[in-house]
Amino acid sequence: MNTKVNIKTIKCVLFDLDGTLLDTSKDFAYALEQTCIEFNTPLVDFQKLRAIISDGGQAMIELAFTGLSEKEITVRKKYFLKTYSANIAQFTHLFKGLEQGMQSLADNGISWGIVTNKPEWLTQKLISQQNFPSAPCVVVSGDTLTESKPHPAPLLLAAKECKVNPEQCIYLGDHPRDILAGKNANMLTGVALFGFLSKESKPAEWQADINFKTTAEMSEFLKGIQ
Repeated sequence: MNTKVNIKTIKCVLFDLDGTLLDTSKDFAYALEQTCIEFNTPLVDFQKLRAIISDGGQAMIELAFTGLSEKEITVRKKYFLKTYSANIAQFTHLFKGLEQGMQSLADNGISWGIVTNKPEWLTQKLISQQNFPSAPCVVVSGDTLTESKPHPAPLLLAAKECKVNPEQCIYLGDHPRDILAGKNANMLTGVALFGFLSKESKPAEWQADINFKTTAEMSEFLKGIQ
């Protein structure tokens, strides 16, 4: 982790949800597996699925089902999301290695929040089944506003709700739209390289302020915010 960021300016940490704060990969894999079985389609390789989770449900369905009509895709996506919702927190957990960093935010009274493109009905159900050291001061979902990432509006709303200026926030994510959203909101940005990135991803080109190779690096960074 190489950074020239002045950590003393940070008063609030905002996280993307899937692939940055929570490892949701196995629950998505289960839902897609059940969908493939239901519609008599070969199962998808886990690593291929993991690499596109941050692209959303549509991308996951299209990975498993090719050459189908829009109507057929819609039917399968509906089944997939229903299955995912019913089993949303079987395996999902805070990324291993972030526990100390999150505890430090709680101990130091540092505000933190979640800004995700995941729809609210899934976001709230998932978060309600997690046990964070302190509660997020804000949760902004993909449909909270009419705009979603990479538009800056969700991040600006999060900063407002946490009663800090955007310049006092850092936004952490694992997708180029996360970094673009952070930059558009005039926030510091960091990439979770341990997240749901494909082999073709080129995070160096995203020009984030910090790249975190491991959860341990991110945790140490969070512990430095006082």
